[in-house]
Amino acid sequence: MSIEIVFLGTSAGLPTEERNVSSVIVRRESEIFMFDVGEGTQKQLIKANIGIKQKLTIFISHLHGDHIFGLLGLIQSYNLIGRKIPLEIFGPKDLKKFIYENMKILNINLTYPLIIRNSKQGIITEGKNYTIKAIESDHRIESYSYCIEEKLRPGKFNPEKANKLEIPIKFWKTLKSGFPVTINKKNIDASLIVSPPRKGRKIVYSGDTKPTERMMTFAKNADILIHEATYDEKMRARADKYFHSTARQAAEIAKKANVQLLVLTHMSPRYKDPSILYKEAYEIFKNVMIAEDLLKINVNLSKD
Repeated sequence: MSIEIVFLGTSAGLPTEERNVSSVIVRRESEIFMFDVGEGTQKQLIKANIGIKQKLTIFISHLHGDHIFGLLGLIQSYNLIGRKIPLEIFGPKDLKKFIYENMKILNINLTYPLIIRNSKQGIITEGKNYTIKAIESDHRIESYSYCIEEKLRPGKFNPEKANKLEIPIKFWKTLKSGFPVTINKKNIDASLIVSPPRKGRKIVYSGDTKPTERMMTFAKNADILIHEATYDEKMRARADKYFHSTARQAAEIAKKANVQLLVLTHMSPRYKDPSILYKEAYEIFKNVMIAEDLLKINVNLSKD
C-alpha cells in the first residue's frame, strides 16, 4: 500500500504560467489530506485526476492569500455538487472567522456540515494507523507545519523459525499479531519468530517558515520533507525579513534531520529556472528534488 503525494501548486506569492500557488495532496488508501488551498487549486485537482468529489481533510498552514484564496471556492463547489458528508478543516485561530465572514457576505448556505478546528502543537487528529501532528512555524503570523506519521507496523513473521519450532500453522496468525500461544503446555512468545515492530512512513510539510531547530526535530528521520525554498542565498536578507527559507537552509534542515528525500517547493516566481535553488541545496544534501506542478511521488513501505 503506497502513499501518493501530488503537488498542485509550487509557486510562492503569485502563480506563473508553469506553477500555481501553494497546495499539496497526500493520498493514503481512501483518505486524502490537502495542505493549503491556493487560488486555482480546484482546477489543479481536476488536472491531477483527483476532482472535487473525493473525501478529504484540509490543513491550512497560515492565512496568507497564496495559501487560502482557493478555499472559499472549494467550499462553494462542494455545495454545488450537493455534498452531504462533513468537511473538516484545521488551521490558525482566525480561520473560522475568515471562512464564516466571507460565507455571510457571499450568502453561502451549506448543504453539508463544516467542521473548523484550531491547529495546535502536538497531535491534532489521528486515524487507525496514523497520526497528524503540528508545530508552530516561524513566519510573520500564526503559522503551522504538519506531519503525517504512520504508527508502528507489526514485525515480520519468520515461517522457517516457526517450522523449526514445530508450531502448527493454526497458531501462526496469533503469533503474527504479536500475541503468545501455548502448545503442549509450553508458552511460545511471538518475539521468537516475529521481528520487532517496524517504522511506518513519515511525511512533513513545512508551510512558510524561517529555518528552526524545532523543524529539524519535527522532521527527524522523515521519508519526505516538503520544505519551502522561496529564495536563493543571494537573497538571504530578504528571506530573513519576510520569514522565509532559502534552498540552502532547507537542505541544512534535511541533513540535520536525516530525512530520506527533500522536496523543495514554494519558489519565488522570479526563478524562471529554479536550477539555482537545486544546486544550492544539492551542495548540502544530495537527495533533493524540485517540485513541479502535478508532480506525483509514491512513498512505499520499507521491505525491512
